[in-house]
Amino acid sequence: MTTARAAKTRIRTAQTELALAQSELRHDLEPWREAFNRRRTVWILAGGFAGGLALAWLPRRMWARIGSVAGSGAALMARSLLTPMIAGALVARAQAPVPPIPPARSDAAAA
Repeated sequence: MTTARAAKTRIRTAQTELALAQSELRHDLEPWREAFNRRRTVWILAGGFAGGLALAWLPRRMWARIGSVAGSGAALMARSLLTPMIAGALVARAQAPVPPIPPARSDAAAA
């Protein structure tokens, strides 16, 4: 077996395992998704209420620390060598080709 054939076999096996894992994860998360979709407005309001309580009860110093940690993490990521690769992947995903929509046939042209 050649190296290229072995690599293709490993890739196929990995893709199959990934598809199986995604399917299992989707199956496991389905009850949670249904529960969220049934009461979406309640979840959004509860999240806003919890955020408001956190803003009201946590001292300013705590929020300053949270902000500094988030800012430091963002700065570290911006200086990282992975940033161009991540940005390229995001741009490529945003510019992914969209399949063409077939033109609508009119009844007059069909007759």
